[in-house]
Amino acid sequence: MNHDITHADIAHRPTDAFRDFLEGEVGRAFRQDRTLRRLRLAAVILVSLAIGTTAGLASAQVRAGSQRDSLLDAMRAEAALVSLRLELSRAQLAEQRRGVAAGTTSSESLTSADLQVRDMESQLGRVALSMDEIKATAKAPRDELNAPLVNGRDFVKERMQARAMILQPRMQAAEVVQAETARRVRAGVLGETANQEAELALARATRDLAVLAERLTLRKEYLEKGTPVEQLMRRLEQAELRQDVAVTQRALELARDRAATLEKRRAVGAGEQLEVLKAQVERKEREIELQQLLQRVASVKGPERK
Repeated sequence: MNHDITHADIAHRPTDAFRDFLEGEVGRAFRQDRTLRRLRLAAVILVSLAIGTTAGLASAQVRAGSQRDSLLDAMRAEAALVSLRLELSRAQLAEQRRGVAAGTTSSESLTSADLQVRDMESQLGRVALSMDEIKATAKAPRDELNAPLVNGRDFVKERMQARAMILQPRMQAAEVVQAETARRVRAGVLGETANQEAELALARATRDLAVLAERLTLRKEYLEKGTPVEQLMRRLEQAELRQDVAVTQRALELARDRAATLEKRRAVGAGEQLEVLKAQVERKEREIELQQLLQRVASVKGPERK
């Protein structure tokens, strides 16, 4: 390529005066068009932000949809497992009924099988409620006392009510067993330890239902009055501790009775030392547990309920 400067090149070069004129015109045009260019730049920025925001929203929607699908998949897996357990429980219940009819199965076994079926039905109902909440929120279900309503629906309360469907008959069954056991103890068919075991089972069933009832009451209070959740949780803890103390006291009575019975049998050579030691350890554990609960009761203080 020829890089030599020709006369034509020199002829077409702008003069110094023309360059000064051109620079002036460009400067004036720049100053006159500055506002327009700023507006254009602002428009470009706004469009970019809008595109970015839209992309962010779309990305958030994708993430929310992915989270919802993952949560629903987990719930479906749980529902399938509970459904299988429900079918097995129903088969067991049918077998127990045949045994009762044939006189080979006790009524207590039939009651236990029936409660197992109800428990599985209750669990399946709670899973279905959780799936409904996930579909509506794309988030994990919430069971806190201060959890918000979802489209006007109280999933927290509904799950507690589903739980009550098993706790209520469980407590009633424990009452029947305890009453029957007490009758048999009075008749001399069973020892006092059997009665204490039945009373402990009843205390545990009563505890679960009482705590659930308190949760329902506190949930209602939060929605109606907006009571601070810290106060609600403190009162719930107090209710749980009261019930735990009652259960532990029953457990301690049973442990003391067992230890005393085994010690007497060991004294006459009818018992094993290892069993006596195990009963003594259990008694001591229940004593310590009760002491710790009473200390917690004393430390948990709150405003009196009006």
